[in-house]
Amino acid sequence: MPFGNTHNQMKFNFAPGQEYPDLSKHNNHMAKVLTEDMYERLRDKQTSTGYTLDDVIQTGVDNPGHPFIMTVGCVAGDEETYELYKELLDPVIGDRHGGYKPTDTHKTDLNPDNLKGGDDLDPNYVLSSRVRTGRSIRGFCLPPHCSRGERRAIERLSIEALASLTGDLKGKYLALKNMTEAEQQQLIDDHFLFDKPVSPLLLAAGMGRDWPDARGIWHNDSKTFMVWVNEEDHLRVISMQDGGNMKEVFTRFCTGLTTIENLFKEKGNAFMWNEHLGYILTCPSNLGTGLRGGVHVKLPNMSKHPQFEDILGKLRLQKRGTGGVDTAAVGGVFDISNADRLGFSEVELVQMVVDGVKVLVEMEKALEKGQAIEAMIPAQK
Repeated sequence: MPFGNTHNQMKFNFAPGQEYPDLSKHNNHMAKVLTEDMYERLRDKQTSTGYTLDDVIQTGVDNPGHPFIMTVGCVAGDEETYELYKELLDPVIGDRHGGYKPTDTHKTDLNPDNLKGGDDLDPNYVLSSRVRTGRSIRGFCLPPHCSRGERRAIERLSIEALASLTGDLKGKYLALKNMTEAEQQQLIDDHFLFDKPVSPLLLAAGMGRDWPDARGIWHNDSKTFMVWVNEEDHLRVISMQDGGNMKEVFTRFCTGLTTIENLFKEKGNAFMWNEHLGYILTCPSNLGTGLRGGVHVKLPNMSKHPQFEDILGKLRLQKRGTGGVDTAAVGGVFDISNADRLGFSEVELVQMVVDGVKVLVEMEKALEKGQAIEAMIPAQK
């Protein structure tokens, strides 16, 4: 981890220009915003838990860019980070979230009845569907900055709350440190479990410290609803199943997430949230809803079309490989999801995925028949 003000005062023996990082070859949101003057104004600040500007930006300094996506280049260490360093983070958030302004307020809608359709995606093309989000427990530092004791306390609270789930949500918790390598790999191969962080984005942000201490996965008996504990966020809540019934997936997601939040509240542990940024998470890219609704979908012809990227942009969607952000598509199968997190409600984002994937599948079918798709290209959402 980068040094903090509390345990390394030596950096103040050097002028700000001597400590300012070389961002001349960088291409991330942080590097576009941070200037030497801003660095000078903010570098001696720290949150009440000791999180500094250098901590905020280190992952973006160490990782100039990414081959597939425009990365953010900074992470939060606690809830206070977003307020203390707002001079840097507000423009980063605006850049990443389509012009979201410091005066804007976020909206939440976790009523699955408000989703139109979603139960009719073609299973010949849509192989699986999932909706996930993150949640942070107020009063604790976030994963880039938390101590071992904090991480273990979060695990204990999570096990206690999740043990209260009943019915279709009833399940069990598996601690990573108690799993064999074969058990871990099987869950990873099944897309149920997060892998040990190897991405330099995560490692530079300090999220791999003490691995695998106090990390684990809780899943229901049918493995359609799961909660990751102490990965990139305190909690990652996921609803998933094979096929294209996004309506069913989203309904389970809303029910489970609301139940979990109430269970934590009953024990005096609210989630980090405010009217401006919505739910507070580690990466500024996941503020607001923190929601990523996605499908694994076969688009071998569509993906070769010269306007594929432009069409995704018009639909407010993004693509990645089915193995995660650092992977490429295999066999024409992509993970297609909403590009937005903040400024739209959960229902609105899942609706974008449902409507957009329908368009992409229809285009794929047309290309299979050798037909042109130019007339099918949608207007900008």
